[in-house]
Amino acid sequence: ALDTWIRVQAVWLYLEPIFNSADITRQMPLEAARFAAVDGAWRKLMGSTQARPQVLECLAAEGLQATLDECVKSLEVVQRGLSAYLETKRLAFPRLFLLSNDELLQILAETAEPQRVQPHLPKIFEGVDSLHMEGEGEA
Repeated sequence: ALDTWIRVQAVWLYLEPIFNSADITRQMPLEAARFAAVDGAWRKLMGSTQARPQVLECLAAEGLQATLDECVKSLEVVQRGLSAYLETKRLAFPRLFLLSNDELLQILAETAEPQRVQPHLPKIFEGVDSLHMEGEGEA
């Protein structure tokens, strides 16, 4: 159970900030809903762990292994969906293949703030360090 716990924790820590983004949640509603279910189970587990901080006691809790196994399955589905989503974005604009998944997610999570793409420009466009962006209503 401890190995599964650590695995769920690692994947949850990676996905939690991604699915805290309203833009990503809006663009991936099925994966967001699945992650929300895992998030609820994980937070419940962390609450019971805080109330009973002895590792062996926590690991002996009834239904723990089944809950963790279900979380692993759900998180794998979410990760596959996330990878497929990123692939569609890269196929639409092949220069995005030059970015890591994390970098692409940073850009996609901040669609409301185009300035956030600036740090990634040198990787996407050779010789382009920054862009001047005018706000709405500016000429």
